[in-house]
Amino acid sequence: MSNIVIGKYTLESLTSGMYSDPYIIYREYVQNASDSIDEALEAGVLKCGNDQIDIYLSPTERHICICDNGLGILASDVERTLISIGNSKKNAHNSRGFRGIGRLSGLSYCAKLIFETSAYNESGGTRVVIDAHKLSELLASEEESDTTVSEVLQTVYKIEQFVENASAHYFKVKMDGVDDSLKLNDFQEVVTYISQNAPVPYGHDGFAWGKEITRRLNQEGFEIHHYNISVTYGNKTVYVYKPYKDEFLVDKGKNLFDRIEDISIIKISPEDDAFYAIGWIAKTNYFGSIYDKSIKGIRLRKGNILIGDSQTLNVVFKDARFNGWSIGEVFAIDSKLIPNARRDNFEKNTAYMLLFEYMTNIASGITKDIRTASLKRNSELSVALNNSVEFTQSATRVIENGIDSSDKRFIRQKLASAQEAIANSQLNDDTGLYYQEIAFEELDMLIGKLQGATSFKAINTIAGLSKTEKKILEKVLYIIVNKLGIEADNLVDAIIDEFAKKEVNYGVN
Repeated sequence: MSNIVIGKYTLESLTSGMYSDPYIIYREYVQNASDSIDEALEAGVLKCGNDQIDIYLSPTERHICICDNGLGILASDVERTLISIGNSKKNAHNSRGFRGIGRLSGLSYCAKLIFETSAYNESGGTRVVIDAHKLSELLASEEESDTTVSEVLQTVYKIEQFVENASAHYFKVKMDGVDDSLKLNDFQEVVTYISQNAPVPYGHDGFAWGKEITRRLNQEGFEIHHYNISVTYGNKTVYVYKPYKDEFLVDKGKNLFDRIEDISIIKISPEDDAFYAIGWIAKTNYFGSIYDKSIKGIRLRKGNILIGDSQTLNVVFKDARFNGWSIGEVFAIDSKLIPNARRDNFEKNTAYMLLFEYMTNIASGITKDIRTASLKRNSELSVALNNSVEFTQSATRVIENGIDSSDKRFIRQKLASAQEAIANSQLNDDTGLYYQEIAFEELDMLIGKLQGATSFKAINTIAGLSKTEKKILEKVLYIIVNKLGIEADNLVDAIIDEFAKKEVNYGVN
């Protein structure tokens, strides 16, 4: 064990290598601030509602500061807490940030990373200054490539003490010499990112459903924890809220808007006595894909922090784009639903699989609602689809059971007529076009299958045979049946078995 070395390049993997999006630094520092505020509330140092997380942007000075009035860190714990990697005292059950990696995420995006903190009842504060520029040079150097992470860090940081009021309690992250090209000081972009990713409340203006969502979730025994987060740029300060709104744009070209008509609470509870996850889904008119990227898609959250992005739940929809027609949030509760290190999804364990299985059922219901809403707006298409049902069912039955040529021609003509009626239906929205195309393709496929169907059920079930091969085999079996009569059964079965066996073992081209 004494020969094992954790090399310096591990540090690069855990900073810039871990996070592909530089804006993730805001999520990492805000979630740590939220945990610290929770600790302060529990300790009685902070009163409920007095929490504050402030983000200051200074693009001219290339400076960013994120500070909170949480519990702070004791001077004796500062070095071990802030410089250690993957050695956090937090756990996944009750903390948003628990891996001990996120504190150093800003190193890749600035020249100096500075932490300042003071714990309640300590008459002093502690400052840690990390020279990120020097660290970058050491990581880029080919010399002494077997240098350990600890040895590298020891050369790039210093700790300073300063006088502070004993009643003060806070933690500040300061980034000096921020890389301009990353646009981390873009006021609107930061506000937009925080509004979607951070644990902020629902807005008061333009989203009346926010209070109703909170009320209904409270009735189920679930409280959404949120914090007062502000972003300041020069003389401008705004408090950040979730971006949801009652009315939203669907089609910019047509200036078409949709609105939330109601919400439904979804409860995922594999066990009777506890919620696994809970959330809300907006009931809209489903006019189309939502234009505003900040609200489209059902979002996953843990501790009210976004997990993944607006497309993470695309996989639970049979047609992925329908997640973009949906609005909602799912809050993971179960302790076994653990965000992975990158926070782009949950760890792929049994709890994750179960959650996504439930979400697949919910997505199926949403897809059904979208189809129903579309067909109401497209009455001509709806009639054509309903009229085609009888003939598609008949075609499916005869394909499975066998059919003679005269019946085949009759059903094929009916399917072609149904296909023509669907193709010529007048449409009122893009959703109708989607279902028109799907129905047309399904009928086209059914007509093709029908064309290759024979009077022998067993032949129809052999998927590896071409239409021509099926027809040849049908004629051969007809000859055998006509010549041998009832005695042909065993021979016919043997021939069918042989073709089926060939399909499984060798394939039939």
